[in-house]
Order: sequence, then structure tokens, then C-alpha cells
Amino acid sequence: MSKGKLFHSLLNSLLVFHEVAEHKSLSKAAEELFISQPAVTKHIKELEKKVGMGLIQRKRGKFALTDAGKILFRHTHKISSNLMEIENAFGNLKKVHQGILKIGTTESYSKCLMPKLLSGFQTGFPSIKISLDGRNSDEIKKSILAYKNDLGLIWAADTSSKFESVPFIREELDLIVSPDHSLSQRKVVSLKELVEYPFIIREKGSATRRIVLQAFRNLDIYPSLLIEVDSAEFTKEWVSQGKGISIIVKRIVEEEEKKGIVKVIPLLEKLYLPVSILYLKEERNNPAIKAFVDYIKNEGRYLLET
Repeated sequence: MSKGKLFHSLLNSLLVFHEVAEHKSLSKAAEELFISQPAVTKHIKELEKKVGMGLIQRKRGKFALTDAGKILFRHTHKISSNLMEIENAFGNLKKVHQGILKIGTTESYSKCLMPKLLSGFQTGFPSIKISLDGRNSDEIKKSILAYKNDLGLIWAADTSSKFESVPFIREELDLIVSPDHSLSQRKVVSLKELVEYPFIIREKGSATRRIVLQAFRNLDIYPSLLIEVDSAEFTKEWVSQGKGISIIVKRIVEEEEKKGIVKVIPLLEKLYLPVSILYLKEERNNPAIKAFVDYIKNEGRYLLET
């Protein structure tokens, strides 16, 4: 057998051993690798023959690594991690050459904020194709961790140490009511005054929901919750019909306010939602992500102000 084939065979056996040690089971390793259990057993026996020592102890159905197995597992863990890094690096390179950048953001931002931002970005980077994914903040964080999105433009507080967070803008939260609501002529309203009105709240996982409910808790008051919704559009529709009131990011109701569909009233207790660009630290050298982050830092805020 040639040196190349020997190396390939050894590498395969090491990776099979790593899965066995990781899952503490020959059968689970076989499932993960999509091979038969006898094939897994064969790889382990070949490794033990090369090492000259046993790697796995099997007593009364219990799984344990021998001392040699523990040493080998430490090394195969590094090999597995390095191979994943290589795979991700080539994946990133492929994304740049194919011009794909997957961005997760809220459904509302997809309509009112992203078109202006992305128009400017694509003028500077016409070869990069943008894919937008509308979810709530918690779902976007999970999608980035699962490599389904490259980055997110969301509320990014209390994030995992795996994330890099770049501050972008601070959004003001205001009260919205129907034009004929009893509060519609007020220039400012306190949160304490809202407890007697049916309140529409966003779904769990929403950043706005967390900030609003925490503000109520800080004042030791509790709103009269009418309904929990997963859409800002639904919230605006119900408020416009006079079915309830809500607190929402001011930016996403600007058009409805201009058309007289809803009335926007500032809160006495100012509430803000800090928005950041969020991506994995291991992806910080991804050229497409770097291009977007640099663009946002240099031109993004200016575009939103014009």
C-alpha cells in the first residue's frame, strides 16, 4: 500500500476512534459516520494493532478508555477540531467566491431598515449576494451558532462568549395607540398610566418584549396583557383598530404614523433597544463579514440619518 493510502487509512481510523470515544459507544459512532458497526470495530482493532495496546475497555456493558485510549483521544480531538476549522475556512472562501452573505434580522427590519442599508452595501460590493432571514433575536442567535446565518443585525445583549458583537444603533421605543384613543393627544405618557389599557406584547424571544416587561417590573407594575403576537405588522394592525395599545421600535411605525394609521407617543421613562452586528468570533476573518461590518461602521449610520 502506498504511503498516501496508508495515511488516508490511518486518518480514517483516528476519526472513527474519535467518534467512538466522543459518544462512548460503537453503535452511536456508526450512526454518526453512516457506516456499519462491524466497520467501526475493524477500525478500532487496526488502531490497537498499530499502537500495540488496547484503547477501549469493555466490561459488563460499560464503556471506558484505557490510558492509551485517553492519550489518543486528546490528540484525535485536536485533529477533529483542526479539520472542522479547515472545512469552515474553505466554506467561507467558497461563500466569498460565490458572493453569498446570509444575514438574520427581525421581520420589521427586513422591511424598514435593511433595504436602505443593503442598497448602499451592494453598490460597493455588487458581487456579494445577500440572503435575508427574518426571525426574532433569540432565533437569530441560534441560527448563527448553527451556521445557518453568517451574521445578525439584532439586539445582542447577554450573548455567548462565542459571539463577536459590534454596536450599531440605539433604537427608541415608543407607545403606539389608535388615532381616536383617549391617550392619542398626549405629548408624553408614563408607563404607570398604561396598566388600565389592554396591552399587546411581542412573543417570547423578542428583544422588545424583554425590555418592555423589565421596565414594568422595575416600576412594580404589570400591564393588562391582551394578546401575545409574533409579528410587528399584526401589532400595528390591532392597535390601529383600537383593540389595544403597544410599545414598539419607533422606526418601524414611521410610515403608519405619517399616514395617520397610528399615533406615536414618547414615553416618560425612556426605553431604548441597542442593536448590534453579531457573528461568531471564529468567523471574524471571513472576508464577506469583514466587508459588511466595515461598511456598517463607516457608512451605515450615515445612510440611516439621510
